[in-house]
Amino acid sequence: MQYVLIALALVIFWLVVMAPARRQQKKTASLQHDLQVGDEVVISAGIYGTVRDIQETKVTLEVAPGTVLTVARQVVVRRQEKPVDEPMDDSMDEPMDEPGLEHDEPRRTGTAGDGTPDAASGTED
Repeated sequence: MQYVLIALALVIFWLVVMAPARRQQKKTASLQHDLQVGDEVVISAGIYGTVRDIQETKVTLEVAPGTVLTVARQVVVRRQEKPVDEPMDDSMDEPMDEPGLEHDEPRRTGTAGDGTPDAASGTED
């Protein structure tokens, strides 16, 4: 019975940890193999760039106009996602109100809530 539980735990571990990692590794290897000039990519250091030249083990990336990096092909980890043209959410442009304050009531700073100076703020009215 103990051996069955151990085997079951190993199978679950493999399904949860190893299988997704293996799929991701194959996906990354496929991406590195299928790189083309003009692809916008991200390398493992978090640097974004456009592929300008591809060699057997190296990739030349343009990270800014006139700035070119030559990196190992293995550090390219993903393609850069194209930005989606969505309308911006304007709800964040409006100021957030503090609960309990009216719009024309001044905000109190440095007080203990009852109008007396707060000892921690070091200010006196």
